[in-house]
Amino acid sequence: MALRCPRLFHFRYVEKVPEPEVMPEARIGKAVHAALEDVLLGTPLADATTKARAALTDELEQARFDQLGTGIEPFVQRIGQFRRRRRVQRQLVEYGLAVREDMTATQFYAGDAFFRGILDAGYLFDDTLALVDHKTGVRWVGSGMTDQLEGYAVLAAATWRSVRTFWLGVHWVAERSVEWMKPLEAHDVHERLIPALLDNVEAAALAVDDGPRTNPGPWCDRCAYRTVCPSSREQRFEPVLYEEEEDDL
Repeated sequence: MALRCPRLFHFRYVEKVPEPEVMPEARIGKAVHAALEDVLLGTPLADATTKARAALTDELEQARFDQLGTGIEPFVQRIGQFRRRRRVQRQLVEYGLAVREDMTATQFYAGDAFFRGILDAGYLFDDTLALVDHKTGVRWVGSGMTDQLEGYAVLAAATWRSVRTFWLGVHWVAERSVEWMKPLEAHDVHERLIPALLDNVEAAALAVDDGPRTNPGPWCDRCAYRTVCPSSREQRFEPVLYEEEEDDL
C-alpha cells in the first residue's frame, strides 16, 4: 500500500482516518472469508453461510455472496482430500505470524514485531507447509500476489524452523480453483526472499517519508478514501455541454 499510494497509507495507518465508504467488493470478500474460516474450523456449511450472509444488507451484495458461496463446499472437499492424502498434522486458519527485525519469530501483537501477516489457511505435514490465500475478486496475475505469498513464507520459515519446503497457493473462489506457485525450499527463503522483503520495507518507508503524496491510478476507483482524497476529486468532473449540445437537448 505504501508503495502503491503513500497518501492511502497515511490515511489508514498514520492519521488513522476511518474509511468514509466501504466498497461492496470489500464487504462481500469479508463475508466469504468469514464463511470459509468457519467451515474450515468445523461449522456446518449452511450455518456458516447464513451467518456470513447476514452481515450483508444489500440485495445485490447478497446475490453476489450467494454466487461466490457455491465455491466454498468444493474447496472444503478438496482440502479434506488433501489432508487425508498428505496426512496433514496441523491445520492453521486465520493464523497470525510476526517476526522481529532480525527475522526471529515473535508474538503477533508484540511491541518488537517488525513484519506481520495472517494466513488464511495453512497445512503442516512432514517437513512441508502448504499456505493458501483466498481471493474473491477477478483472477489476475501480478507481483502483488507473489509478494504477499512470499511474505507469508518468510513469516512461516521463522516460526517453523523444521519446515524445509513451502507450497504457496491462491484459492480463486469464483473459479473454484487453487493456483500453486513453484515450491520453495528453506534456503530460497533465507537467501532470496528475506533480502527482497527487507528491500521492499525500506522502499515503502522511503515512499511515505516525504508525507502523504498521492499516486493516482486504476486503484483509485476502488479506494475507500476516494471521497476525501484531493487527487481523486480532481479526477472526477461533470461533463461539459457545449452550446450546440444544449440546444439539441
